[in-house]
Amino acid sequence: MIVFTALRIGLFLGVWLVLQIITPLQGLWALVVAIVLSGVISAFALNRQRSAMGEVVGRFFGGINARIDAASRAEDDSDEQGQDQSGGERDRVGDDESAGTDESGDEPGSDGSRGDHT
Repeated sequence: MIVFTALRIGLFLGVWLVLQIITPLQGLWALVVAIVLSGVISAFALNRQRSAMGEVVGRFFGGINARIDAASRAEDDSDEQGQDQSGGERDRVGDDESAGTDESGDEPGSDGSRGDHT
């Protein structure tokens, strides 16, 4: 990753220097043109380094994903063992209540009346 970044910065500085020497562009315009030109050149010239960097970054994040998956599996396994030892399913918050009701069984409404109008 460091090699690609160094090559990219070097390419930008080389293009900027060439623009300063052979064109009348100065200041901000020279920077903008150097960024665009070095980006186009690096798309072709640094393709091999970009691919290598992509593989390294992919392996790095793949390792992180593998550790997250392993931790999730270990947590799921410990949850299943906890359910087996307790003799059934654990109570979960909100499973016994239906959506849209409060603890007293009242339906939410603007008039404050109970939900059962019989």
